[in-house]
Amino acid sequence: MNHSQEQRLEEIFRKNANKEIAIAITGCWGVGKTFFWNNFFRSQTIKEFDTKENFYYEISKQQYLNVFENKKYAYVSLFGIESLDALKNEIAIKLGWNPYSQYKHAHYGIPQLLKNTLNQFKDIKLSHYGVSSSSRLIESLLFSQVKNAIICFDDFERLSEKIKIQDVMGLANQLKLERNCQIVLILDEDKAEGENKKKYAEYKEKLIDETIKITSVEPLIRANTKDIDDDLVNLMIKFAEELEIHNFRFFQKVIKLYSQFLDQLPKVVADSTKLIILTRILQGYFISDFGVKYDFQWEDIQLVLEDNQKDWSERKVKTYKALQNISYNFIHSDVWLSEFKKWFDQVDELDFGLLKELASSELISEKNNDYTKSFHAITKKFWKLQADENFPKDLFEITKKVIGLENLGNISFAIKLLELFGHSDQAIELECITCEWIHEQMIRNRRSFIGINQLGEIRPVFEDYIEKFELSSEHLPILVDAVFKIFVNGAGSSEDELSVEKANKQQWKELLFIQILQDERFNDINSSYIVKKILERPTASNFKASFRTMITEIYEEKGKESEFYKNYMDYLITRLEN
Repeated sequence: MNHSQEQRLEEIFRKNANKEIAIAITGCWGVGKTFFWNNFFRSQTIKEFDTKENFYYEISKQQYLNVFENKKYAYVSLFGIESLDALKNEIAIKLGWNPYSQYKHAHYGIPQLLKNTLNQFKDIKLSHYGVSSSSRLIESLLFSQVKNAIICFDDFERLSEKIKIQDVMGLANQLKLERNCQIVLILDEDKAEGENKKKYAEYKEKLIDETIKITSVEPLIRANTKDIDDDLVNLMIKFAEELEIHNFRFFQKVIKLYSQFLDQLPKVVADSTKLIILTRILQGYFISDFGVKYDFQWEDIQLVLEDNQKDWSERKVKTYKALQNISYNFIHSDVWLSEFKKWFDQVDELDFGLLKELASSELISEKNNDYTKSFHAITKKFWKLQADENFPKDLFEITKKVIGLENLGNISFAIKLLELFGHSDQAIELECITCEWIHEQMIRNRRSFIGINQLGEIRPVFEDYIEKFELSSEHLPILVDAVFKIFVNGAGSSEDELSVEKANKQQWKELLFIQILQDERFNDINSSYIVKKILERPTASNFKASFRTMITEIYEEKGKESEFYKNYMDYLITRLEN
């Protein structure tokens, strides 16, 4: 809890123990204003409190007599209240209630019999002669008992259009001046609009004596993360403060997903693994919820020198520096980031089976996590101007160990630094080791490899190697089988995709005019349909354009066989162009 604000509020109540006063607790939506007030109220009345097996508490008499001596209490939500009379009734009914009234030392402000009577009347107020006089009398009698009380008004942002804010503020002022009440208003001043905002400003001057502004979600985060390691809780708090995220609902989502993820893992999980998980979840929700506002997207998560930030917006530079200040983990990309990006980009529920597979892989072994941690630590030294004479040697040694753990953007950055310090031989050695690793990954799963390593500024030598990489034909599925799996069965592998992309004109000609006709798997599917599906399919490469050109040439060559085929193929070419 924000102890300075809590102490200040307690001091205000102590100085005005027997005086009327109005206090506004303000802050943006979701920051925890109601939570702050409820915690404060409880701290003044409850000494100890266990929510599990035995609900034990003890009134702290010294605090209670000093701060809330002889004070009745009413907490009133303005949501759903549509008239001033209804608001008065609500105050009267709620007066004297507190969350611990069922236990010893509890007090009641208004006789329960009167409250019960009013509850019976409030649904039958109209008679043949208008408003029930009996009901009016009881309402008046009940409201007359409202004095020397602490009354909290909440949910101003949800105030009905049928009741004006000046009416609420006027009633609060009446209770303060005429009934010696201490008023607490919980509201977001920025949410008031139009006439309500103007009237609130007018009444604020004459009604409100003190203002407590809640600016941090730290208390709410701490209250909802009892089972999460302190270091991770502190990371969330720092994330909130650096990026000025004052809505706890954002962190509710983060905490929930983090807990769901941990449920899939063994009971004993490395601290570095937990850190990776929380970091990537914070990044994912941040980009999802605030990416446009903060001018920051997935592709911006990489190490970028200040010279390369010249074309960035002021907002983007500020966001990048904030993430950098929180942790260098937030501005570097790795396999975890790439995988989480896939899941955050999905519309459906996250695949926790896939997450579990990644979590149990060698990628997050404690040894590898230590390597990546050391890699980030040494790059952090560079950014903080703390690099010494041993920096190039240390960078070279640790970079060798993280090839395959860090993505190509980060490896490229390390090689660039080695070149900067004149260690070109070591830079070339790292390039060779990295290209060997690329070769192995491309053979294993070409598309998955490219997806993982898209983020960051990649060295041209790596881009060229990937672009020119060729698998021998013996590694690739037969074209007709690959086409069936992808475009008919819908379950093609990366090797099937590569077979389609690498097929030459002769192979496509045989497929379209011979193989599809002879293959029973394509009985209900014609060649034109396959061509159409290929051209409609999203692709990250320039394959679609080259494929259209190749098919056009095949059709043109077929059209040379006769006038019939010329007209036939010209029609198909027109469909290709459209």
